[in-house]
Amino acid sequence: MPEENEKLERRQFRKKLGSYVFAACVVILFYFLLRNGRSVSTALDHFNKVIQPIFIGFVMAFLMNPMMGFFEKRFQKIFTRVCKTEVGAKKGNRALSTILALIIFVGILVFIVGSIVPNLISTIIYLANHIEEQIAAVLDWCNVITKGNYEEALMKAKDNNIGDLVDQGLDFVDQYIDYDETDMMSMVTTSVLSVGKFVVNIIIGMFVSVYVLLSKETFKAQTKKLVCGIFVPKYSNIILEISRKSGDIFYGFIIGKIIDSAIIGAICYIGCLIMSMPYPVLVSVIVGVTNIVPVFGPYIGAVPTVIIIFLTEPMKGIYFLIFILILQQIDGNLIGPKILGDSTGISSFWVVFAVVVGAGFFGVGGMIVAVPIVAIVYYIISRISDYLVEKRDLPKDTSEYILMDYIDLDTNELIKHQENVSKRKTHFSLNLINHKKK
Repeated sequence: MPEENEKLERRQFRKKLGSYVFAACVVILFYFLLRNGRSVSTALDHFNKVIQPIFIGFVMAFLMNPMMGFFEKRFQKIFTRVCKTEVGAKKGNRALSTILALIIFVGILVFIVGSIVPNLISTIIYLANHIEEQIAAVLDWCNVITKGNYEEALMKAKDNNIGDLVDQGLDFVDQYIDYDETDMMSMVTTSVLSVGKFVVNIIIGMFVSVYVLLSKETFKAQTKKLVCGIFVPKYSNIILEISRKSGDIFYGFIIGKIIDSAIIGAICYIGCLIMSMPYPVLVSVIVGVTNIVPVFGPYIGAVPTVIIIFLTEPMKGIYFLIFILILQQIDGNLIGPKILGDSTGISSFWVVFAVVVGAGFFGVGGMIVAVPIVAIVYYIISRISDYLVEKRDLPKDTSEYILMDYIDLDTNELIKHQENVSKRKTHFSLNLINHKKK
């Protein structure tokens, strides 16, 4: 017995010592980050530039994986018949499926860029060259709609103020953007080099994505082996379970959101053709792409598209605004829930919270990725909460705590607010009766 007690005390001492060392390391690391914030930020920026093609490759592999799986299922029987060995059939099937997925993925990107960029550039150039005519046409339309009630003010604005407003806008730009020819050439050169480097990173990322998909089972096995080697089986199971849940949340949300946005873009294009809207491809691509951003995406896409159509044909701009509002209601209440389901498991508040925080720290990309990340953190905290209350013999169901007032120390039960009020009333009534008897 004394030996067992000594061993138990040693274990407890080691645990305490380990927790103290860990806490000290965290404090030291936090202090180091505070003192060397700029150096750490510079190092992270350099690391981000170096790792960018690898990151792009993993993102492409993540998006291509469902397409690769689709082709693998369709070609499995063919390769089993053709190849002599099972290993050869799997390798050939994986290679062909990966190449087809890459071709389709690149084709989609080329279509989006090829359809939106030239139309966007031509639209901006046209509006810039004819901005006075477009505004004048809008003012004429307003005069017709108001039946000439404000004709004097509208015509005065049309005759005198349009050119002045344009000149004021140009003067404002010149005032706050001070540059000379040398700075302009330097900015253009830097931009061209940045675009060229990004294109090279995308090409490298394509090769990385192919290698990742070809060996994804090996990467998974190596990661699982490392986790099982570092942690005890109990914690290894927890980490593996959280990893599986994280993958389900990411795939369920990101892939589902892409499919949902593609459907919305296609419906928008068909609707624009039916209503004879100007720039149908440009408008539909903008609406579809911005729809990927949760909550605020539909509004981000609606604002520029409505302005573009309104400046071209004002009445159709209003029709298009009504069409977009109806389309977003259909998406939010019918199409989106059918495709996404409850893939994140978080409430609307946490979705808005994730989008706002993600946009503030990481821009548009953060707005998309923040929702599944918050969903994963929410899931982990929920599991920890369930474990802690279960350890204290308390109910895990969250609804049990809605009307909770306190915990009964004798029975370890949750006393609800209504029960507590009724007990107080009963206690008060008994005291009153006893008082009258006295």
